Amino acid sequence: MTIRGTVCALAVTISACGGTASAQDAESGKQVFAACAPCHAPDQNGVGPKLGGVLNRPAGSVEGFRYSRAMKKSGIVWDEKSLDAYLAEPQKLVPGNLMPFSGIADAAKRSDLIAYLAQLK
Repeated sequence: MTIRGTVCALAVTISACGGTASAQDAESGKQVFAACAPCHAPDQNGVGPKLGGVLNRPAGSVEGFRYSRAMKKSGIVWDEKSLDAYLAEPQKLVPGNLMPFSGIADAAKRSDLIAYLAQLK
């Protein structure tokens, strides 16, 4: 293989491995969370359940919050993948949930928001 061929192969490999993908940014996620804040707080229930400690928590399990039947029976344990799917299309992942939110289309914003939520304890 020529040097040019090696360089081209390396460029294709880097591109395929996501060399241009951005890392999660919790600080940007905090800004995205501002849209969630009217209903959700990190440390107390409001219109929505508290979100501190949401990662690795079973859906519908925050003490003192009244969840929809759909959420309680979803069987979901919140991890990055399930949160991403829910934040993209809440009604698709949990049909019949009561959150009046259509979702976040931008994958980078969802990723940043999840990074922010991961910091909340």
